[in-house]
Order: sequence, then C-alpha cells, then structure tokens
Amino acid sequence: MARSMVGKRTRQVLVFVHVVVSLGWMGAGAANVVLAMTAGYTGSADVRRVCYLMIDRIDQFLVIPGAFAALASGVLLSVVTPWGLARYWWVLVKLVLTVAVILYSTFGLGVWVIESIEATAAGAPESTVAGPLAYGATLNLVAFLFMTWASIAKPWGTTPWTRRTPAARRTRAAPSTSPA
Repeated sequence: MARSMVGKRTRQVLVFVHVVVSLGWMGAGAANVVLAMTAGYTGSADVRRVCYLMIDRIDQFLVIPGAFAALASGVLLSVVTPWGLARYWWVLVKLVLTVAVILYSTFGLGVWVIESIEATAAGAPESTVAGPLAYGATLNLVAFLFMTWASIAKPWGTTPWTRRTPAARRTRAAPSTSPA
C-alpha cells in the first residue's frame, strides 16, 4: 500500500473529525425518521405541523452542514491517505452513496418537507407526502448504516483502476542498474 501523505496524528485527527460529523449526520437523520414517522401516523394536524417544522430546522442546522462536512472530510481523508478516492470499492461506494443521499435529501425529502409545512399551514387535514417522507428518511438512515458498516468491514478489495498492468509489474521487479 502507498504511504500516507500526512503524519499519524494528523490522520487520526482527520478520521476523528470524519467520524464525528458522519455520526452527527446519521443522528440528525435518525431524529428526522422519528419526526417524520410521528407526523405520518398522528391524527393531530398541530403535531404534524410541529414535526415538519422541526425536521426543517434539523435539516438547516444539522443535516445539511453534517452532510457536507462528512463529504468534505471523507474526500480529504481519501486524498491524503493510501485509501484513495477510487482505489478501493468501499471508499468509492461510500462516496457515491454520500452524494446520492445528499441529492435525494435535497431534491426529494427537502421538497416534501416544504410541501408538508405548506399543507399543514393551509389547514390540510393530512399531508400526501407524509408516507414517502417517513420512508425516505428511513432509506437515508439505512444508507448511513451501510456506509458505517463499509467503513469498518472494508469489503470488496481494490477497484480495477488500481490494478497494475503486467508491464508495470515487470518494471518494478527489474533489477536496479544504479551503482551500489
């Protein structure tokens, strides 16, 4: 494996930051699951409205900053350590899932939260997106748990882009011609 571009202490700090922001993002996502499920299965319009408003605040102050901090710290770790961005499948899968969750949360869940807030403010008896919002938030949580598992298990080995060609292997194995 290639050597790290940073020292052990710096790498430990970067891993710590990545783990903390990732767990914060996952925890905020779990809170949104509880709130979305509560909103989806309550008979009270007031409870639904408060749940949707709380999801919106959690998104603004925890989910969005946590998502981008996890993405940035993960990319930084990948670049400065031997893991690389596309060298190992588990890193690449985490990167793709992180971007997918951010996009899905922005263009799916975020829109449904706003629609739900507007519907409850207008006095609608029930939100038509309560179910998709609750299950979508749960899907995000499953993605977070899968990414956590991948970080620990480090499955699947290297990607095809990291495998050396036969010519590279021969060059590396050739004896040195420099004087001793």
